[in-house]
Amino acid sequence: MDMKFFKKRTTNQTNEQVQSNEASTPDIRSLQTTCHVEDNIEKLKTAFSSTQDFDTRYFSNGDQKYGMAFIKTIVKKDIIDHFLIEPLVINSSLSPANLPVAHVSAYTCFEDIINNMLDGNIALFKEGDTACYLVEAADFKTRSIEEPASEQSIRGSHEGFVEKIEDNLNLIRKRVKTENLVVKTKTLGSYPKATAALFYINGKADPEVIEKIEKKLDSIHLDTAINTEVIQNYIEDSVYSPFPQILNTEKPNRVAHHLSMGAVGLMTEGSSTVFLMPITFFTFFHAADDIESRFYISSFERILRLFALFLAITLPSFYIALVSFDFEIIPLNLVANVKGSLENIPYSPLIEALIMVVILELLKESAIRLPSSVSPTIGVVGALVIGTAIVQANLVSNTMLIVIAITAISAFTIPNQEVAQMIRILNFPLIIITYIFGLVGIAIGFTLIIYHLCELESMGKPYLAPVAPFNFKSLSKMLFKIPFKKES
Repeated sequence: MDMKFFKKRTTNQTNEQVQSNEASTPDIRSLQTTCHVEDNIEKLKTAFSSTQDFDTRYFSNGDQKYGMAFIKTIVKKDIIDHFLIEPLVINSSLSPANLPVAHVSAYTCFEDIINNMLDGNIALFKEGDTACYLVEAADFKTRSIEEPASEQSIRGSHEGFVEKIEDNLNLIRKRVKTENLVVKTKTLGSYPKATAALFYINGKADPEVIEKIEKKLDSIHLDTAINTEVIQNYIEDSVYSPFPQILNTEKPNRVAHHLSMGAVGLMTEGSSTVFLMPITFFTFFHAADDIESRFYISSFERILRLFALFLAITLPSFYIALVSFDFEIIPLNLVANVKGSLENIPYSPLIEALIMVVILELLKESAIRLPSSVSPTIGVVGALVIGTAIVQANLVSNTMLIVIAITAISAFTIPNQEVAQMIRILNFPLIIITYIFGLVGIAIGFTLIIYHLCELESMGKPYLAPVAPFNFKSLSKMLFKIPFKKES
């Protein structure tokens, strides 16, 4: 009992000491710089006292003293010696603002200085000068430009975005060569801060949409790391809807195409995903290949994808409705086959469908998580071994196996992964409601889905346009790729 008391007392004393130390440590970010190099460097040492990759350097030119601070793991070392120390030592009249580097900015607030250092800049102080000169020297490692794994193309560009904003804007400007391309850089969040770039073509993008997006971005004040999922939650009009209201892509040619159509793009540092808005529901069924393919091929594939969506959502539910309620709808020459496949199954079609859907989802997830050299094996094991064994064991009918296989193939044809995942979610409630109400359940489910789609908006624009509100000309352009005519 006494030992527990002393241990608890010691823990309380330790917590009090930590709180006392935190209270006694001044908020460095709110302070201003002074004209003394040592004083400024010491404040930065206090701010970065918990990390071991913080480094400082001192040098002088006669009576003039300089000091610099930087995070050595994210700066280019050659800039320190060849473009900072050497010019200032050789030329005593050289001002730090005129150093032979890409960019130099001056600040007097430690919050700005610390934020810039975290971006890979070097903080340079001069004795007798209250300004801190931030020298651009970032050396963040990035991967090479390659084709995105989720948006592979047969025809056209194979370039994809990377995790660096400057490189991504380079890829966009290579395709959108106009002075009307506007790029606005924004800082999101409170601490830590995230960098984002908003871009659009002036004269094509809707000013109201731009203003709405900027207001939503300015409302992000979080004390956690900001990623694309957080930004999407803030921007989307209906966060709890299973349908995505923002198109995400990693293909520069696709971004260039949508910018020319009046879309607004958004990218963040550290992510290769670009958000495009406003969009409609039918935009998700346009693939990157459609831009480069001939018009009749693109048109056929767009209609095929919409048909695949219908199959992926309704086929399991429709099969359950037929075998549970409306067996007479099945053609007579198929009744014996379907009935025979169900004779030895010990439970209802609902349990059958749920078993197969869950197994299919497990196979998908395991194939994604495993290394690429092993994941094809999962497809073979799932399709051949598990499929054959589960039918022979009379756990699932062979007809249900065919239905689920067609459903999976239909879902794979949809270009957008978010919509494909949405189908996986909608399958479960539709299967259950169909088992209760039969074909009427499918009608109820589809009515609710269509009603929800009509209510949705993307940046204030109708999500189901041009169906609701109906516009025949726009619908034709959405479903069919119109060929470009030669100029006479």
